[in-house]
Amino acid sequence: MEKVHGHLVREYIVRLIKKKVSLKTPELQQNLANLISTHAYHLQSFCKEKGSKATWLDSALPKLAEIIRLQDSNGIKIEVAMLANTYPDMSKKHVAAILYIKGNLPNSEVRSILSILDVSTKSTTSCESLFSAIKIS
Repeated sequence: MEKVHGHLVREYIVRLIKKKVSLKTPELQQNLANLISTHAYHLQSFCKEKGSKATWLDSALPKLAEIIRLQDSNGIKIEVAMLANTYPDMSKKHVAAILYIKGNLPNSEVRSILSILDVSTKSTTSCESLFSAIKIS
């Protein structure tokens, strides 16, 4: 069941970042973040009910939702750093694809947020990989 759980979370992230949707208003971003949070809750509940022990996957979608929800660049940096520490296989391309959804971010802020991955300490506690299987073109 853990493999199914991982596959479902990966596919959700793939569908989210491959759509090339750019939401320009905070209201639209908030709506998407709420939808992702709801889906994450249902996905987590379903997988737990079916016996998945892959709790390391539980925070991925809520953290992505929070990045989409936040409007403050410093808050986004903190969330990106936390996500990178939890999922050290996440690349700048993955983060850039997520930030693309936030259509109201100037390029200078996107570069500043991406630079957090240069200084973020990569966690070695998780041997699981989530983002490495997600290819970004």
